Amino acid sequence: MHFSIPDVQQFRDDNGITYTGYNIYIDGFFHCTTRYKQLLSLHEQLQAQNPYLKLPQFPPKKLFLTNSQIEERRILLEKYIQLVGQNPILAYSDILTTFLFSAQQETHCVRVHEVDIEIFLMNGYRIPLSVSSTDASSVVLDIACNYINLSKDFEKFFSLYLFNWSCAKDGQPCLKKLEEYESPYISQKYVRPDDKIVLRKSYWDPCYDMDVMSDRVSLDLLYLQTIQDIDLGWIVVNSQTRDILNSHESRKEKKEYIEVARSCRYYGRVPAGEAVTEAQHVTGGATSGAGGGPCRVHVSLASKELTLTTITQPVREQRYKVTRMRCWRITTLHTMEKPQSNGHGSLLEDTNKHFELSFEYLISKDNLEWITLRTEHAIFISVCLQSIVDELMRQKSGCGPSSPRCKRGGLTYLRRDGSSQLITPSSSSDTLSSVNGDSITSGSSREIFSVQKLTEKFASVSFKTGKDCVENNAFEAIGDEEL
Repeated sequence: MHFSIPDVQQFRDDNGITYTGYNIYIDGFFHCTTRYKQLLSLHEQLQAQNPYLKLPQFPPKKLFLTNSQIEERRILLEKYIQLVGQNPILAYSDILTTFLFSAQQETHCVRVHEVDIEIFLMNGYRIPLSVSSTDASSVVLDIACNYINLSKDFEKFFSLYLFNWSCAKDGQPCLKKLEEYESPYISQKYVRPDDKIVLRKSYWDPCYDMDVMSDRVSLDLLYLQTIQDIDLGWIVVNSQTRDILNSHESRKEKKEYIEVARSCRYYGRVPAGEAVTEAQHVTGGATSGAGGGPCRVHVSLASKELTLTTITQPVREQRYKVTRMRCWRITTLHTMEKPQSNGHGSLLEDTNKHFELSFEYLISKDNLEWITLRTEHAIFISVCLQSIVDELMRQKSGCGPSSPRCKRGGLTYLRRDGSSQLITPSSSSDTLSSVNGDSITSGSSREIFSVQKLTEKFASVSFKTGKDCVENNAFEAIGDEEL
């Protein structure tokens, strides 16, 4: 998980006392707002659950903070939560999952009640469901799969995603996997209201297609997704291949259609938008852009590789194997450059362009080189890379395609108002309240103003996420026999 706390909010409780809320983003999307004491309670419970594990240092307590001290605490809390997210034991902890789930519910003031939602298949077919407003992703996935009669044995190959068809057609990042620490209802309604909740395959390696095609319902899902990926241009087919595919489609020969598609260029790829890079010359799959100048490219990811394709003619393509990326990092570069006049006065549109994702790539034996992509979609690319690595590591350990499903566990959840509630593993997904109906404003506090974004405070800031680099546990060295 990629955590960030880019800004804070000031609230006033029912007694007129103001306090600071820290806005937590996960994988680039707003998730919840928490107080310092809530994160401290989480830290203490994580430490109690893992007594022999040294947790990251938690920022010390201080009273009556000035604005500069609030900013310092924000930075320290961000570093702390990033380090927690990069530790596999802590990141998959049931305590962290329960905390994040409860904090999302409290932040958006969603009370437990029955809601109607729609799950879409990739051909636009709608699955109408009645669920609880606070059902977790795995619960909604179970209900959706049961609705279409998908066997439990094949459910592990699929997940729920937030999907934006407009971005998909433009080659922009359009997918966000719905995780166990969030409610699909809350995430779709309050975080990404323009997106649809879709059911898609959850694996990268096409080898799992063989298992999926052995079941009638899962075959249908893969077939519909393959057709959609071709229509979106994610899978590139020539006219001759398209005629063959159309013939199979007209005869409802689903397995044959998928087999032909699997042989096509870019099968299984996910677009990740545009980037600017110095690496632009194809030299056996690894490149050096020294002296070549910056180049605009399309970025995409597929099983075990990241691909860069030049936008301008002549089209050049360079592919990087994920197993040869020793590590990667995200750098955020903020500047005070004024955006073009748009009537809003926001710096967000301008500063979003100043993200860099760099990965250290094994060009040849004992020859590592840093490849840097300047792109506003750096976090999305990093999340995809981590997902690919996780799948590779599961394959090495002999496990299947499904990611570890984080279960909610026992937690004493401290609310913003200071009250607490014991949440047990046997608790239903309702966690915090059983009162019917949503509430737009919190009953115990209300926002009175927002502190300025970090980008508006500093002329130039460069920082990395958590550790300097995310180590790639699937990294493989090159032996003499491979050269």
